[in-house]
Amino acid sequence: MNASRYLSPLQHAGLLKVGDVLIPGDHELPSFSRSRCVEQADRMFAYMTESDLAGVKVLLAVFAILPRFLLRGILALTDKQRSFPDPIGTVLRMINIGIKGIVMSLYYSDIGEGPSIHQLIAWDAKVVESGSTAEAS
Repeated sequence: MNASRYLSPLQHAGLLKVGDVLIPGDHELPSFSRSRCVEQADRMFAYMTESDLAGVKVLLAVFAILPRFLLRGILALTDKQRSFPDPIGTVLRMINIGIKGIVMSLYYSDIGEGPSIHQLIAWDAKVVESGSTAEAS
């Protein structure tokens, strides 16, 4: 269900699709869509500049209509952005940072209504006092 104040249903579908391509899930961890973290995406979009949000919305709409194999190919190219000349490399870098950043931040922030990602990966960030200095464990 799309209840986003920022994304159209098509853009919402694109976010779910790219999220599931990047985080398909396995026998232990849920997929991006199953984690239901997308329901909290507006919390992130509220702080984006208009131009950044506009770019993300265009990409998400395109991703919604692209076949998954093309989407996987584009995402693979973003990992090799340093191999391309500046104009192309810059675009790939922006896709990498923007889209992957949104997906990974939502998923690993553990803000979804689904299973707790932090519990599933046994991640517990805490500061422990040891003598006179604090250590992160």
